[in-house]
Amino acid sequence: MLNIFIAVGGSGTKVAEALVRLLAVGFPTRTDRQGVPTSAGDELQIWRLDPDRNSGAAHALRRTVDEYSFLQNNLRKDNAGNAWAMEIDTEIRQLDPLSLSGPNDSTNQVKTLGGILNSLDRNRKESTPFTSLFYEPKDLAVEIDRGFYQKPFIGAPIMAIFAETLKDANSPGGQQCNLTFLENKKVRFFLCGSLHGGTGACGVPVMGKFLADWKDTKPQLDWQVGGCLLAPYAVPPPPPFPQLANGQPCPPTLVDNYVRQFSNVAPFNTLNTEEEKQQLVKQILEGFYAHPDDMTERARQSLVYYKDHIAAHFNALYLIGKPTPDQLPAWSNGGASQQNPINSAEVVAALAALNYFGGNHERENAPRTYVIGSATRTFQERLRLSDLPQYSVQGREEAPEIDPEAVLLASALMRHLILHQVPWEAAAKNFPPEMQRLKEFYAAHPENEDEDQYSYNRALRVVTDSLHALLAAQNTTGWEGNDHAQIAPLLSDDPVTIDNITNQLKARIMSNEARGELLLGHSRVRVSTKEFGSWCPAGNEFSRGEYLRLIWAKLFARVTAITEAA
Repeated sequence: MLNIFIAVGGSGTKVAEALVRLLAVGFPTRTDRQGVPTSAGDELQIWRLDPDRNSGAAHALRRTVDEYSFLQNNLRKDNAGNAWAMEIDTEIRQLDPLSLSGPNDSTNQVKTLGGILNSLDRNRKESTPFTSLFYEPKDLAVEIDRGFYQKPFIGAPIMAIFAETLKDANSPGGQQCNLTFLENKKVRFFLCGSLHGGTGACGVPVMGKFLADWKDTKPQLDWQVGGCLLAPYAVPPPPPFPQLANGQPCPPTLVDNYVRQFSNVAPFNTLNTEEEKQQLVKQILEGFYAHPDDMTERARQSLVYYKDHIAAHFNALYLIGKPTPDQLPAWSNGGASQQNPINSAEVVAALAALNYFGGNHERENAPRTYVIGSATRTFQERLRLSDLPQYSVQGREEAPEIDPEAVLLASALMRHLILHQVPWEAAAKNFPPEMQRLKEFYAAHPENEDEDQYSYNRALRVVTDSLHALLAAQNTTGWEGNDHAQIAPLLSDDPVTIDNITNQLKARIMSNEARGELLLGHSRVRVSTKEFGSWCPAGNEFSRGEYLRLIWAKLFARVTAITEAA
């Protein structure tokens, strides 16, 4: 199955990053022939629709995909398949709505709304008599190569023009998407962006309608179009100085004064030229930035628009937000300086993508609603893992519900068991009796023992980093914090911590049962090193990825909920 995640704007890009992290730690999208939940066997492409090519979110996503590729490559067998999880195409397709088709390379060099609408080499008539009826001069003149600054009315015509260019296979966007090639595949598209911003608010509905219309004109296509709409969930602090009153001119002397005053302050100190700093000052003075007070009203207006005009074009739509948005640590207006941490709401949105990629909307008698927030507490508190929604995956009917808390507990314990409970320091022939199957594997492949230890260490480092990236306070916002504190010992290489966990995992005398149990939030698991040692794929030709998938599946099946009575 080919899944295509279309990250629209900065918020969509952060959700894409969270999605890759979730796949890295083992979140499934299907069940295999043995009924084991996994994402291995599926494919994912990531398309990024954003004029801000140099955003901090884009760089973070690029690093995350590279780490995921490193993880997969360390778990393959002979550079073939059978890796740990879903195959993610390492090419992130950059769809720049300002990069439009034209007869020469000079097309749309003026990156403003007015410049694009008046591009004479696109054989268009002068548009000023029309645009002046709907836009102020500053709306037409502001540079938009960093986004649309919470102004979807600026981005909407740009997105509409860009969508039309996708019909041309030779246009920049057409070459990236290659929609004609996709017509022969079963594809699940999933668009994600904000309701209250600029790029997401105009890009998701335009692209969703475009894909749905393309599908409707060709009934033979096996395409599904889903989307996730992000209501306000995080707000930035105010910019370093206020905007001018509406209608007040922006004098060059004031711009120069602010450049001198703030030149060495973030985000100005990340800009390379004096002209870039002047542009940023003008954007602030003229009000081209995200206004926290306007977010809720913009989201409401967008929802009404979806209800009346757009929702019918989607096979499934998810809505995610927070009653009390989190405060972002720093102000930015796009570009490389906008380096926000992953937010818990973005993790929830990534789970919505997994629910969609699991094919739940395609099931017969599928429910028309899917509850995202189901906490028993008030959401004025920060999220815990137990607040996250469960989802299903297609496959055998008895496939379990995927509880995120259980997934993360199984993944962290798998990491500990592979790195610290396999006696890598000993020759395989000296492994304990309960590891007879693993001993036989290395007897057949003695050359693999050192290589496997090295590769597991490198691969599981990415799993460890992904767990920290999703939950650690220094990396994220919106979490309570206790969950990371509970799971951190399983991610530790400290000898004392390892010994403490080992004592919990030791089998009772005359029994295979572990002495203790490991906890994460409302979940617990009890497994002994003796039981772990007996888990091994059949035969002597399995890959490192297959071994990890088996261990994870065994642990996931063992995780149980802690009931109130307990």
